Order: sequence, then structure tokens, then C-alpha cells
Amino acid sequence: MEDRDTEIFVTIPALLILKCLDDDDKGICRSFFPPMFGEDASSKSSNGDDQDEGQHTVDKVAIHNKYLELRKDYTKCRTKAKNEYDFFNLIERCILGMDEDEGVSKRTITDAEFTLNGLERKDMHLITQHIRVLSMQMQRYKPQEWNEFLVVVLDS
Repeated sequence: MEDRDTEIFVTIPALLILKCLDDDDKGICRSFFPPMFGEDASSKSSNGDDQDEGQHTVDKVAIHNKYLELRKDYTKCRTKAKNEYDFFNLIERCILGMDEDEGVSKRTITDAEFTLNGLERKDMHLITQHIRVLSMQMQRYKPQEWNEFLVVVLDS
């Protein structure tokens, strides 16, 4: 599998969390990662089996606080942005391009684009980092269910 092919498994949960920040993820994040919302997972699945098997143990309070911090930073930056569409687009591009992982010469988003939209790269980096941490934890929370979800999404 090529390197770019594996990025989709990191990118999908990150984009879902981004959509969740605008209440536009159709409840997927809450379904797959209730601790992000300060909730416990139900102990039984739809077929009556215990769901705790294979479930990654997380600190619900820390996860929820990380999400609240992300939401606060996201809202603050969205308020500073010239318009919401360009703001969302910049964050999406940061997630897809993983700009901060590359050297300065490889960046696809210029500092001028951030400035033009009333933002700073460091703000986007902070938001992107919060999203990445939560997305990795969401994948690990119930990995079997998450992988089954991805199979359905990617085969559709």
C-alpha cells in the first residue's frame, strides 16, 4: 500500500471531528467516541454482546476537556476569520495536507493565505493538533467497530 493510501485512515476521523465542530457529522463522533462528549459508552451492543471487549481505556475527563479546549479554540478562530467558508477550508486543507509535518519549503498553504483570512498559522496548527489527537483516540476506542465502519464507508 502506498504512503498516501494509509493517510486516509488518519484523515477520515480528523475530518469527522472537524465536521463535528460545526455540528455536521450526523452524530458519528458521538456514536464512535462518547468520551469526547463526557459520556460513557453503552455496555451492550445492538446484538446484546458486551462492548467492553477490545475497547481502548481512556480518561473520559481528559478526553472531554481536550474536546472542549478544541471547541473553544475553533470558535475563537472562526470568529476572527474573515468568513466561515474560508476558515473551514483552511483547516480542512491543513488536515489533508498535514502542512506542519512538512518543511517550510513544502507547505501548500502560504502564510499570506492565513493573514488574508485574519488568522495565523500557529492558530491552525493548534486546532489541527487537537483534532489529530482526538482522531487517533477515536480510532483506538473501539477499533473493531471503527474498522467495520471504515470498510462500509470505503466500499460504498
